[in-house]
Amino acid sequence: MPACSRCLVEVFPGTALCPNCGAAIRPTVLPRPTPKRSRRARQRLGTLNLSRREWIFGPATVVLLVSFWLPWYTIGPFSVDGLSVHGWLFIAVMDSIILVLYVLITAFGVGDLADQARINKEQLLTILTGVNLGLVVVLGFFLKPAGSSWAWGAYLALAASVVAFAPFGVPLIQARRRR
Repeated sequence: MPACSRCLVEVFPGTALCPNCGAAIRPTVLPRPTPKRSRRARQRLGTLNLSRREWIFGPATVVLLVSFWLPWYTIGPFSVDGLSVHGWLFIAVMDSIILVLYVLITAFGVGDLADQARINKEQLLTILTGVNLGLVVVLGFFLKPAGSSWAWGAYLALAASVVAFAPFGVPLIQARRRR
């Protein structure tokens, strides 16, 4: 319980004036304890804690995320980005944001997004990168607007989505062929 600093009489929390002497009661401020860092945490601060796969699909996903706003199609002198033509690409944008956040959280050792999931981390990342690849291929190349030609943003998105999917898709395809 807080106490008056002048007469040391205990008062109820939230009391503004001491009922005994009339002095103003200052709220009690407790110092926050500083968290102790383990030796392992100090070592990880200098280096990013990423696997080889995460070093591949992380930057590729950032490139993919940026490419959604680059020119995907040209019609004469005009160019249009992928999100303006295909609204469904917002799913790939959300997927890409989730993947980038996953890499950042893993890199700085804050936690792991897939610890308590029903599927393991590799399966989750395979699904997310595969959805991005599928959306870019189907929406970007199979459903090209009539009378337009592809611009460099679409090719960059395709390359980035293939590179992001490759660390998970290639082992998956190889495992399927062995069966």
